[in-house]
Amino acid sequence: MKRKLKLTPREKPMAYLLVVILDDLKALPDLLHAWREAGVPGATILESVGAYRAHTWLERFGLGALERLFEAEEIRRRTILTAIEDEDLLARAIAEAERAVGGFERPNSGILLVLPVAEARGLRKEYPKAPEKAAPYPVCPGWREMRIGQIAKAVGLEPVTVPPDATLDEVAKALAAHPGVRVACVVAEDGRLVGLLDLHTIAEDLLLYIFPEELLREVTDLEQVAKFVEKTRIRTAADGMQKPVWVKETDTLKQALMLMHEHRLSGLPVVDEAYRVVKYVDLLGLLTHCLAQRDAENEEE
Repeated sequence: MKRKLKLTPREKPMAYLLVVILDDLKALPDLLHAWREAGVPGATILESVGAYRAHTWLERFGLGALERLFEAEEIRRRTILTAIEDEDLLARAIAEAERAVGGFERPNSGILLVLPVAEARGLRKEYPKAPEKAAPYPVCPGWREMRIGQIAKAVGLEPVTVPPDATLDEVAKALAAHPGVRVACVVAEDGRLVGLLDLHTIAEDLLLYIFPEELLREVTDLEQVAKFVEKTRIRTAADGMQKPVWVKETDTLKQALMLMHEHRLSGLPVVDEAYRVVKYVDLLGLLTHCLAQRDAENEEE
């Protein structure tokens, strides 16, 4: 028998606890789907058995079957709990439950209860708002095509050039005299670029003699042994230099950045048509120039 709960405004609860004790487990997926579509905030499912059914079942099989009580298909039930504040939503949830089981007056369908709740907390969650992400920098197509010659005039540095037979100590001192330069250019007698020696290679040579045991810890196979031995043989710029990489004044910013990325370099020499080093541009300088260009464009707008 359906009995509608009637309360005066003063007695009106904060929420209602809707309890569905479901005998027919096949109706459970349909019921949960319908509730979710209706906007029921959430539900808790408890495994349960009917007390009288359990008593009859135990009389039949004995107390030894007690541990299998919740496994017996003929007495298993599911109790579904949900708290609802809105009366219209409650009415819809009840209607969907009636439809899913084919009416609670039908044998072996289950029981539906609605209980008033005097106080309810946690039905509405206040999640912290995600921090607003700063808008990305606008894409400036003109930046990619800026010429290195133009950039070098604004932020270019004097290059550090060393001969192939310079010791690593001499290369380190030359770089120390130019703090903004991180890559030494190894040049032939005619000034032509023949190789590059970055600060990382020079620092590793220094570490090899100060903390050899630390580097030895990284040696775990024959390939690493060969690399370690190779490092110990580096004495001059020619021994430690890598193949030359460069840009010309007519090259673009995009080309320079791609070369730095590909060869893991923080700077590049600028060469003339005879491959003589005339300038040096580094990553920070390129970034500084781009930001200055953007600020100038914003001021014009």
